[in-house]
Amino acid sequence: VDIDWEFPVGGGLAGNANRPEDKQNFTLLLAEIRRQLDVQEGRDGKQYYLTADIAAGADKLNNYELAPASQYVDWFNVMCYDFYGAW
Repeated sequence: VDIDWEFPVGGGLAGNANRPEDKQNFTLLLAEIRRQLDVQEGRDGKQYYLTADIAAGADKLNNYELAPASQYVDWFNVMCYDFYGAW
């Protein structure tokens, strides 16, 4: 399962709904999905991977709790593109 929550807390297009608590909500979302995947692994014996896409820009990285979130994902996919744009 790959989670691509582009702009927790802020960023993106004008008019996007952003909330400061989404920094923690992103981590909580990953924790719950990991929990559910672990339950399913116990049921069917299959391995399920959880990945998350994160922005590469320093201004966007501050919108994630990377250390706590890293315990729930198998890896992060770093989006190192779109450094220049309308935002």
